[in-house]
Amino acid sequence: MTAAFDTLTAARRMEDAGMKREQAEAVAEAVRSAAQADLEHLATKADVGDAKAELKVDLGDTKAELKADLGDTKAELKADLAEFRAEFKADIAALRTEVNADIASLRTEVKTDIASLRTEVKTDISAFRTEANTDLAHVKAELVDRMQSGERRMYAAVFGVGGLLFAALKLVP
Repeated sequence: MTAAFDTLTAARRMEDAGMKREQAEAVAEAVRSAAQADLEHLATKADVGDAKAELKVDLGDTKAELKADLGDTKAELKADLAEFRAEFKADIAALRTEVNADIASLRTEVKTDIASLRTEVKTDISAFRTEANTDLAHVKAELVDRMQSGERRMYAAVFGVGGLLFAALKLVP
């Protein structure tokens, strides 16, 4: 599409306005050349409307693709999350089993240690009793020996005092 431009009329108007003739003709020719440029490459309202309709269709297709991709991504994330939860639960169950086994092992170990301590304490108590009984027997024997020795002294003292009394009674007229 080309536009018609009257260069003679345009040049005369520019001359009438005070422009030199050569300049007016040059400007008019330049405007005519520009006007004769191929206007087919310019978009019409219909071209813009068609492009707008195509863009709407493309935008709708893109929107649908994005929704589908988003739905796929959401489904993948849900599946990954479900897998993670299952693995996490399995790990927790394994850890719980391990902790329970450790607790049972510790209980057994503590029970064994307690039984060993009881046996050791009973042995120590038995040894202490034996030692105490032996010491008590020695103390008893020593007391008996001292008592017998004390009785002998007492008898000696009594007989000594009795002899003195007897002698004193004989001396007394």
